[in-house]
Order: sequence, then C-alpha cells, then structure tokens
Amino acid sequence: MSFPDRWDDGTDPASAAHQVHWYDDRTAIVRQALRTNFEGPFLYLLLGTGRALLLDTGTGHVPLRPLIEELVGERELIVAHTHSHGDHVGGDAEFGNVVGPAAADVAAYFGLTDWPNGVAELDLGERVLDILPIPGHHASHIAVYDRDTRLLFSGDSLYPGRLYVFDWPEFRASVARLGEFVAAGKPVEWVLGAHIEMTTEPARDYPMGADRHPGEHELPLRPGVLTELVDVMAAAGQEPVRIETDHFIVFPVAPPRE
Repeated sequence: MSFPDRWDDGTDPASAAHQVHWYDDRTAIVRQALRTNFEGPFLYLLLGTGRALLLDTGTGHVPLRPLIEELVGERELIVAHTHSHGDHVGGDAEFGNVVGPAAADVAAYFGLTDWPNGVAELDLGERVLDILPIPGHHASHIAVYDRDTRLLFSGDSLYPGRLYVFDWPEFRASVARLGEFVAAGKPVEWVLGAHIEMTTEPARDYPMGADRHPGEHELPLRPGVLTELVDVMAAAGQEPVRIETDHFIVFPVAPPRE
C-alpha cells in the first residue's frame, strides 16, 4: 500500500493523459493530466470480486472508458460521483450504468432514505463501502469509506486545496457528521480528495486556473487534517468566513447561477 513519490502532472505533452497508480491490487488512483484540463482531477477505481466502482469520470476532455475497461476486466462496473460538478461528470457519456447527478438520484441508487442523514452500504463482492451524504460543496456530494483499506474518499469537501463552500450551513453540518462517523468506529488511514491545489509551502495555493503545479502538496491527507477541518468549521460559526490552514483553505463562495 503506497503512493507515488510525485505525480506526473501531465504538463509534458509526451506524457499520458491519465496516470494510473495502484495503491494496492484492488485500488487504482487515476489522475487526469493537467495538460488536458487545469483541474487535474483524481478518479478512483475500487475493485471487488464481482463489481467495481469508478468514482468520478473527470472533465471529459480525453477518452477514459478504454482505460477503465482494461483495469476492470470482467467485473460489472458502477459509475458514481463524489458530486456532479462538470470536472467530475465530464466523461459520463462514455459509460452505461451511471448513477444520476442529482441528490435524489444518488439517494435512490444507494438507498439513502433520509438524505442527507444516514449511511448506506455498497458491497462490491468481499469489499464493503460506506456511502455518506456530505452536501455543502454540492447538493449531491458524498464521501465513500472503504472498510478494507480504511481510505476515506472525500471528493471536493476535503483535499489539499481550496474547499469551495456554496452552502455554508450544509457544509458545516456535513463536516460534523463526517467527523462523528469516523469517531464512532471507522478508523481512517488516509483521506483522498479529488484535486491538488496546494504547494509544499504551508498555506500556499496555486493561482486559480493554474495548469502547472511545480512543488505539489501530497495528495493523501492524514486523519488529523479531517479533525482539523471539523474543529475549524465548528469554531467558525454561522457566518461564512475564509479559513487558511497549512493543508487546505476553506473558501466560501456565492452559489452559481442556474
């Protein structure tokens, strides 16, 4: 179980459009190259004995399905999302059996009858995942916890970068629930988000839209960073406020116009 020393951010035009790293023999981390889109999102492929879950499909600027089919083999593939912003659902059209983008679609698929409360289980075959609603960055946002590896996949709600908060009360409540979930007996080895926007210099991020990332922060975050997010959001109060830490920046923004 390991991470690469550094990620190929794809700025070299000769590099692959997606970098694949196997954390273990059933967990693939796929990074879309920054040269294809400045978001450089991370996608996660989790393999069970019977089914596989692809978490997010990237921006859609480069083909993804041939790569995923090669990695999945004969397993049934489920395509879901941490949330449905464009840089996470852009490749959906390549796939079948895609969980819908709205919160109601996500709740119905996973059997979350009291959204955004509760936790659902997804059994991939000798690999059980917990699905938790965590809206605030987006209404349909979820976190996924893998009981085997103790990895927590946090999407855009926690990663080394700017945590854009579109709904402040929902985000605070979601972060609190996520902290309670972990504290109630779900130990976390690493938190894995969907982007890297921080540098190795504490509290320093890249300019918005940067398509080159010299000196990137590591992707995996220790569980103490989640505890820090829980604490700072609890202390922040009811009014949105920007919060800078060594590993993330809480970044309140107005909701986008429809």
